[in-house]
Parts: sequence; C-alpha cells; structure tokens
Amino acid sequence: MVSDGEARMNEIEKKAIEIYRRNLSYLEKDHSSIHKKIVTLDSAISLGQYAEQYALEYKNEGYFDVKELATGIYLYNQNSKLHAEQMVSLIDTKREGAVFKALKYVCATKEQTEQIDKSELSFHNYLWALIKIINYCAKYASPQTFLRKVLKVIFLGTGLACHLEGICDNLYTQVLFIKEKNIELFRLSLFVTDYSILSQRRSLFFSIGEDYQEEQNAFVEFLNKGNNYNLHIKHVPFFDDYAADLKRLQEHVLSQDYINYGYSAKLLRYIDAPRYLVQEYNFINVSKLYSDNVLSQKPLLLLFSGPSTQKNKEWIEKNHHKFIVISALSTCRFLDSIGITPDIVLHIDPGDRTKLLFDGIDTNEYFKNTVVILASNVNEDTVSRFDRNQIHFIEQGTKYKKDFANLSAPSVGEYTYGLSLILGAREIYTLGIDLALDDKTLQSHGAYHFANDTGVVDDTSAALDPNLSVQYIKGNFKEKVPSAAGYKISIEQFAAFTQVLKKDFHQIYNLSDGAYLEGALPLRSDQVRVDKWSKIDKKKLFREINGFLKKVGSSEFRQEDKEIISYQLAEAKKLKRRITKFSKQKITNPDKFLQELSQLSWDLSDMENKTDSNLSEIYYEFFPIILS
Repeated sequence: MVSDGEARMNEIEKKAIEIYRRNLSYLEKDHSSIHKKIVTLDSAISLGQYAEQYALEYKNEGYFDVKELATGIYLYNQNSKLHAEQMVSLIDTKREGAVFKALKYVCATKEQTEQIDKSELSFHNYLWALIKIINYCAKYASPQTFLRKVLKVIFLGTGLACHLEGICDNLYTQVLFIKEKNIELFRLSLFVTDYSILSQRRSLFFSIGEDYQEEQNAFVEFLNKGNNYNLHIKHVPFFDDYAADLKRLQEHVLSQDYINYGYSAKLLRYIDAPRYLVQEYNFINVSKLYSDNVLSQKPLLLLFSGPSTQKNKEWIEKNHHKFIVISALSTCRFLDSIGITPDIVLHIDPGDRTKLLFDGIDTNEYFKNTVVILASNVNEDTVSRFDRNQIHFIEQGTKYKKDFANLSAPSVGEYTYGLSLILGAREIYTLGIDLALDDKTLQSHGAYHFANDTGVVDDTSAALDPNLSVQYIKGNFKEKVPSAAGYKISIEQFAAFTQVLKKDFHQIYNLSDGAYLEGALPLRSDQVRVDKWSKIDKKKLFREINGFLKKVGSSEFRQEDKEIISYQLAEAKKLKRRITKFSKQKITNPDKFLQELSQLSWDLSDMENKTDSNLSEIYYEFFPIILS
C-alpha cells in the first residue's frame, strides 16, 4: 500500500515530468538548437556516456534544490521559492542600477547642442540629427526617475528559473534574454519552470552553453527585437561572478553595424558616389576575379599604420624596391619620412579629417608615380589632391554602377587585402595590419598617424569603449596580444576575405607582431628571402598598373547607371511623402503616438525588403538609435 508521503512524491515527480515534456515540445517548436542540445544530453545520460554533476532534489518544505554531486553542496541551500521572491523584491524600475547599456551614451551642453544641431552632415557627426532629442530625454528621464515598465530584461544564469516569471510580471517585461553557461543546470530548470507558459505573452531568446559567435548571434537578435526599448534594459544575475558575461554582451552591442558604422556615414556613401560617376572618373569592376596581370607577377607588400610597421622601419627601407608597395593614405606621412613612395595608395575614409594625412607632403611630387584607389564615398577635397588620370574608384557599399559590384570593410587594411586577391595578386606580405595594440605602450598606431588611441585595461567594467577597452586575443607570433573590441570586426572581415577569395595557389604572409589573421602565415620580416629578388622598375610599374586598372574599369556614365539613380530618387520621394503625411497628424495620446511612430519606422525602413531603397537602408540604421 502506498503511503500518503509516497503518493505526494509520485504526484510531484509526475508534475515535474509533465513540465519537462511541455518544455521540450516548446523548445523543439521555437528553439530547435536548444532542444537538440537537451535531447543529446538526455541520451548521453541514459546511455551512461555522461556522468551527471548535479541532482534535482525535492525538499519536504515544498521546494526544489540542486545538489552538486561531487561536493554535496546545494545551489540554493534555502527555500528556492523564497529565494525567488527575494530576487523579485530587489528589482526596481529605476533608470539607474542594474541597467545594461545597449546604446552609446552621450551628453552635450546647451551651447554644444546648438552647434551640433546647426552643423552639416559629416562622416563623424552621427549626432547631427539626434542631439536635441537625446538631451530632451536626459532632461525628462533622469537616472533618478522611474520607468512605467521595463520591457526588456537580461537574465545571467538561471538556477531553476523560479524567479523569472515574478520579475517579468513586476516589470511588465515583454522580451527576455536568458543566458546559462551550464547545459545540465538549464536542463534541471526544465523540470521546475514552465518556459512554454512564460513565453505566451513574451518573446524569449536563449543562449545555453553557446560559444562566442553563437551567443553574439542570439544576443543581437534579442537587441533587434523591440529595439525601441533598448535604452533601459535591466540585467538580473543569478550568480555573483557575472562581470565577464556582462562585458562580453557589451562587446556584442559594439559589433552591431549601426554602432560601428553610423547612419551618417552610410548616408554620405549614397550622396557622394553619384558625383564621381557623373564626372566620369574610372570605376573598377570588382564583380569578378582577375589573374595573369602585373599584380600577379611580383610580390605585394601591404604597408599600414599599425605599430609593427615602424618596428620594421630598417627592413622596409632596405627592401621596399623589391615589392609592389601598397599602402593606406594614412601611412604615407611615415613612408615619406623614410623616403618611400607607395606604388598604390588606398583611401576609404569619407571624413574631412583626412586633411591631416597630407600634412608636410608635397602631393604633386610625392604621388606623381603612384596609382590612387579610392572608395566612392571619399570627400572631394581628398580627390582634388591627386592627378585625375591616376585615380580609380570602387563603389563603397552602393550599387549605382550596374554590374560592377562594390567592396566594403571596416578598415582599410583588410579592405586592401581583399582587393588584392580580387585584382589577381598571388604573393602577398602584410605589415602594419596589426589589429592589435602595441604590447608595451598599448597604442593603436605608430607615429605620424593622426588618430592614435591608447588602450585601457579594465577587467571589471561592462561599459566598453570600442577604441579603448583592452582584451587579449590570439597573436601572430605570441600566444596572446592586447587588442581592442573595435578591431574584432576587422579580424573577422579579414577571415571572411580569406574564406571567399583565397585559393590554394595564393601565398599570404603576416609579418606583423599583432593579431593572428586567418589565411596569412606568420613570418618575420628577416625570414623573407628578398635577396633572391631583383629590383622593380617603379616608373614602368606605375604605367602598367594604371593601364591595367583602366582596362578592368569604366569611366562612362552609362544609361543603365542613370536609371539606377533615377529609381533611388523616386523611392526617396515616396518616403518623403510618407513622412509629410505623418507630420500632419494630430496625436495627443503618448501611447498612440509611439504606436504610429513604430509603424512609420517599419514603413520607412522597408522591413519587408520590397523596394531596395538606399534611403530605407539609412532609416534602418537610424531608427535603432533614435527610437529608444
């Protein structure tokens, strides 16, 4: 005969198994990758291939706890239901305290605000259309005030997840990010907390035992959902050691395109590129791969402004004439100081600060035998400094030159690497694409570069500056080198070019004492067998490269190019009419206004991707900043 106690335990076990099955069904339907992990773990446990580290135990007081089998230590060591209630009581709706920064925070005085607001659009001025709204919000939504609702919450660690629903109910949360490093612990929570019920009125995003890239993908998806609520996201840690997790999530914020390359920069792309088409400059066709040309026949030395270039100054001085030398415009002041002129110079930055890059250089004399390759968003002042006959453009993220394709990258180093592979180079040596900081000074560039930042080591703060916060990554010659969060996307882009463009016959060498770059073999400069190579006739080389790029390009402003621009103008006028209509509405209810504004952002951003409008793409980058 079954005792009352046994019957009660049977009922508790039955209920736990029912919750577990509902959770599996929910995960299979909505989160298949998590479901697969749980099913795989279940199978490994049942087959004896995995020794469980934890056991779920029910206590007579009416709650579950988790026991670590190796130590006998309990996860809660108290009533888990009361623990959940305590966690719920500690979370408030204040705009400070446990607030995750998913946007860049800025402030400006009244005078600065007026100056920015009245300034012109520029590459580095993403505050141009934002600053007055940002200051308005700062004034009326100060950190000491409370939110009506906290619509997005990050849970760092789950335990048995008993606290999730209570916190979400108290804060009126609609979008959750649930992160748990330990898959086995998360599996045990599936017996206690019914995630299928939790998801009925909310959107759930999971990162369970994921690697860096998987976690980044999941978190960016979470950020994109309801991005108009990203200004005040609360984070709720279950364990005390959550700082590293929070810092990593902050890195994922910085990986987003609209933060790394703002809407103002993209808008300038679309404004600037057509003017060079109309003026009939030569545009290079990068829609195909080239071979057997002047760039295929000699070794290329790609020289950039990372710290390693100046450390190899004497080697460069001695051997540069044996390479086709390609450099960034930002490296030319250094090269000029040691009497070297690049055979090809590249520039992709549209900012007006490039005036500093010409300081002290006699451009007419220095660049007279240099081929110039420019992105189509480079400003006119920069273009005017070169001989028109030597200039070749590549579309930077735009599609005005029909069937010519475009090329983009976060920075000029990996951009040049990708372009070199497209243009047919077979043997490439890179120097100064460090994508790391100097290991002694923590500086980002060598001397002569106009923007030289110094990294800051901070292992505790989650508020990262992508230009300053130091993190250690795999090095080219060393096991670890100091780098910055902002370099990560450039390293990834270098790897992407390798995966898409590099062939078996390519020989790529990384001479820099910086980050490891996928596809480039580590090689110290003194190991390059330059003694076997002959000098290159640089004047002849200039004529051959210039002729080759004209051959694979076009300077004609064709009818099909004009039609593309006409279409974009027509689409822009449609968006203007939509905005004008919205501006004439009389809306007095705040919730109604936000609802209408959300619909406007959806329409302008072409969220269903029907129009291929350039201006819609700009709004797509603009609204994640402004809506919060």
